[in-house]
Amino acid sequence: MSPHVMTSTYRHAAAVLVVLTAIGTTRSAPAQTTQAPADPWTLVPALATSCFAEDGFNDRLQAASAAIGAEMEKQKKVNEAARERFDKMDMGEKAQRMQAFMMMNPQAAMKMMQAEQAAGSAAQTAIAGANESSARLAGELEQLQGAFRAAAEQAVTPIRARQQALIKAKTILLGEAAIPAFTAAGDHAQYVQLVAEENAAYERACAPYFGPNGSFHKWASSYRTEVVDKLVGDNSGDAIMIMQMQAMDLPGGNYRSTTPLQQADNFLQRMQTVWAVRLNRATPRIELKK
Repeated sequence: MSPHVMTSTYRHAAAVLVVLTAIGTTRSAPAQTTQAPADPWTLVPALATSCFAEDGFNDRLQAASAAIGAEMEKQKKVNEAARERFDKMDMGEKAQRMQAFMMMNPQAAMKMMQAEQAAGSAAQTAIAGANESSARLAGELEQLQGAFRAAAEQAVTPIRARQQALIKAKTILLGEAAIPAFTAAGDHAQYVQLVAEENAAYERACAPYFGPNGSFHKWASSYRTEVVDKLVGDNSGDAIMIMQMQAMDLPGGNYRSTTPLQQADNFLQRMQTVWAVRLNRATPRIELKK
């Protein structure tokens, strides 16, 4: 190979190395593994379809968030170790290895540079789109939660009024605290039945919102598609980082982005807030005293 060709190749190698080094130091989302990593969404529980808040869904969300947080910490340590190996390499050695890589894979190296240029623009577009969708969906959620609260209130208010009327007419007040109590089994049974009717009425009003294919489920699906998935973005930067590790002949197979994990956790936090508007199951509070 002529000296001119060698110099040209070296210049290209240096240019690619500068791009790759910048990627390694400035991108917040490093690379995927060469093998598909575990899908963080497998850690996300299915959205609850029950109408009552005490169904354990919030506990499942918190447990999933803890599991995802642990996975993020493990991955950060892997990424930091891989990055440390790269940073410890001498710049001259990096350039030589990149030159050798480019001589063996010139087309792949140039495509990598082009991909990085496109990735920045794509990331900006994705973030802008996610922000726009997030603002719109926040407004839709506020309206949806308001409609749900109104529907639930309309369903239970008449039955609660009947309960209060029965309590006022059929109970006595006991002790210094003046605690109401039923004295007739039939009256107490009627009261218990009214509480069951309250729960049933609430469930009927709630089902179109939180039941299978309910409005909140559709909202959550839109939030994931239009906000979360956009923020995760494509894997162009991940692929570039993997190639960087390969070019430097470093074991980078376990170096992958933590962004999917972060966004899955963000989704969990958001769903915890959304599902918090559900009511607790009503229970009889007034006892029978014979």
